[in-house]
Formats: sequence, structure tokens, C-alpha cells
Amino acid sequence: MRIAVSGKGGVGKTTISGTLARVLARNGWRVLALDADSNPNLAISLGIRREKATQLPAVPPGLTEWREDAGGKAYVHLRLPVSQFIQKYGIMAPDGVRLMIMGHVIEASVGCRCEAHAVARGITGHLLTENRDEPSPADVDVVLLDMEAGLEHLGRGTAEHVDVLLIVVEPYYRALETARRIQELATQLGVPSIGVVGNRVRTAEELEAIQQYCRRHALELVAVVPFDEAILAAEQADRAPIDYAPHCPAVQAIADFGLRLVAHAHN
Repeated sequence: MRIAVSGKGGVGKTTISGTLARVLARNGWRVLALDADSNPNLAISLGIRREKATQLPAVPPGLTEWREDAGGKAYVHLRLPVSQFIQKYGIMAPDGVRLMIMGHVIEASVGCRCEAHAVARGITGHLLTENRDEPSPADVDVVLLDMEAGLEHLGRGTAEHVDVLLIVVEPYYRALETARRIQELATQLGVPSIGVVGNRVRTAEELEAIQQYCRRHALELVAVVPFDEAILAAEQADRAPIDYAPHCPAVQAIADFGLRLVAHAHN
């Protein structure tokens, strides 16, 4: 199963991505987490301490190329078998999650992040199997992509091969409008399942605002994560929420939703 987490900047998608990855790994799934953000922070949300996280290497450039399949459609080809690719560049995180960082922006005026998007697209594409009941060739059950904020990843087709696209929103207009635009582009890509996750919801009125917007624009609200001071405290302490406050309401909401998601996909 391949899950991408997207949304407007600052809505909490990295916190949700890291917590989802840890929850699924704790429940027996072999999880590969891809940090496709140009400002990668998924390592910290996974529970890697900041002093180590800032030193983690990204996947180097030059490992992909564009090819055409028999029908003439372009696709990203990895220069290594996907299992070797993951073994060589994957970083072990808590609970056995394997993390890959798609790339950093380390200098000004060095060009676009085309290679980073291509690597994420190539990995998810190469993990396709003809028979979904067979094990993945890379010993991976779930691939979870923490996408770049906004819309660029959809323009580049990074999420082309995912099974589920989760759009994280907060209860204000700009985040909800971004969700609508993400859904439109993801539908054009042919993503089979698209859902909205309401995050940091404080009141019944805020929940109703998200629900009304989703109904008006044919968006499916699949989960609600309450506002939780423990998440803020975890971020201030540079700790993964699942380590800092594993029983807090927000972590429990993410865990419940994540387990429902994979259970539904495998039934």
C-alpha cells in the first residue's frame, strides 16, 4: 500500500506522516517512509533526535532516468533494483521504520528538485506488483510519502503511483481551498482514493466548517485529529509525539485512523 500525505504548508502533515509510520510499524507492517519535502523534517517526527537528523544523508542525484514502456508512456527507471536502492539509502528509524530523504535544498540558485521528485515517483512505481497478494519485492508492506507542501508534487506527478492520497487541512479557508485544488490535480493523475484529514480541530464549530466545505466540494472527510497541547509540547521538545505522549488524544486519533486505513485496504 502506498500512501501520500499532502496539504498546505504548516497544517501538520509531517507530524501525521511520522505518527502514521510508527503506528503501522508497531502493528507489524514493514514501513518505508519517504521524506519528499524540500525542508525535510520527517526524521524528527519519526523519533530520530535532531542532532542526528540534521546529519542524515539524502539520496544522491543521478540514480534515475526516464524511459518509455511498451505503450510509449514515460516512466522513471531506477538504476538499481528497488530492494538494493532501499537497502543502500534507507535509514533505520524507531520501530523498524526505514526512512529515505529525497533531497535537501542546501544552496540558493542551484535549480529545481526534479531529481528528488523523480526518485519518489520511481520508488513507488517500482513497488507495483502484478499480484497484490504477493509480498513486495523490497520487503515493504506500506510506503508512506510526506509530500512537499502545496501543489508542485502533483504537477510533477510524484504521487502518480500512490493508492491513497491524504490531504491534511486545518479549519480555515486557505487550507481548505488548497485541499480542493489538490483533489482536482490528484484526480487528473488517477489516484484511486483521496481523503481529507481535519487536523488541530478545537471546537464543534470548527469541525462543522470542515464538514460543510467537504460536502460542498465533494471531498471525503476520512479522519479528524483534535487540537492537542501534547503535540505542541512534543515539537518544542524535539520529540516524536508517539514517544512524548503516546496516549494523548491526537496520537490516538491518528493511530485509530491509520489502522482502519490499512485494514480496509487489505480486506
